[in-house]
Order: sequence, then C-alpha cells, then structure tokens
Amino acid sequence: MSDFIILGRLTDEVTNAAIAVDWSHYMVHEGLFFRSGMNYSLANGNVATFGLTTPSDGKLMHLEWDLSASADGTFTVVEDVTSFSGGAAVTPLNHNRGSLNVSKATCIRGMTGVELVEATGGTTILTATLSTGKGSTIDRSLEQEFILKQNCKYLFQYTNGTSANVIRLVLEWYEHITRTSFGV
Repeated sequence: MSDFIILGRLTDEVTNAAIAVDWSHYMVHEGLFFRSGMNYSLANGNVATFGLTTPSDGKLMHLEWDLSASADGTFTVVEDVTSFSGGAAVTPLNHNRGSLNVSKATCIRGMTGVELVEATGGTTILTATLSTGKGSTIDRSLEQEFILKQNCKYLFQYTNGTSANVIRLVLEWYEHITRTSFGV
C-alpha cells in the first residue's frame, strides 16, 4: 500500500520536512492492527483450518496473510461460509500492546483430531497447490491485500499431502471505517 498519512503538523527539526508514515503503520499506532493464525504439525492427509468472521459494524478488514509449509499440500480460501462448527476460539493480538482496542473479528482454529473447523456452504475464492518436498510459501503482502466483506465468514484450510509437514498461517489486518461511513 503506497498511501501515507502526515501526522498532524509534525516536521523534522533539521529539514522542516513533514513527517509521514504508511497507512498500516499508522493503524498500528491507532491500535487497529491485529494478528492471528495457526501453526501445526500435520501427518499424511491431515487438515488444518482457520475460521474468521468479519465485523458487521461499518468497519472493513484489510487482510494479508503468509502461509508456509515444509511439504506438499493444498491451501484454499472459502468466502461466504454459512456456518462453522468445531474449532477453538482464538483472540487476535493487537500490535499496539498499549492499546485497549480489541478486534471486532472472531477467529477459530483447529486441525484433524484437535477441534477441526467444519464449514458449511461458501465459495472457494483461492486454491493453491504447494508441490515441493523442500518447503513452499504463499505470500500476500499489503500491496496485494484483500478487503474482506462485512459480516462474512471465511475459511482458510490447508490439506496436507503424503509427507509429514509443519504449516504456519499468519493473518494480519487492520479494521477501518468504510468510505460510506464518512459520507463519501
């Protein structure tokens, strides 16, 4: 994301240049930038799941994720899930540790044999096959963020291949008021 915000009328003392930070950095300072995810060791054919329900209060989630795996498997993202069952609740971490703000999103996670999240309905919006025995990575940086629908359920699922595997999924987002909230 190349948007920058100028922090008030702050200027550098030597050059008198305006001080600016990128938008996601600003969201950290505002206490509106969060992180959650999962990290599992998977056996042959095991599945790891992460369920996310977005806020319905006029805020949009600007999301990026990073998935890494040490062996073969398939990663899918499903949107407009009708319902979840199973899973263990996860509290998103606020990147501004001094902030009292909490994420409006709800998160659950699990894996085969340990609170697997089962989803009903939805549309697959992304499928990626990781096909190397030496490790694979799928990245979505802030330049490629997804702005998620309001009041919507998403399932992030990793289905393991035939080798033992360690997967790590990190989701980071900020929650921002929509343009219509500003009357634009």
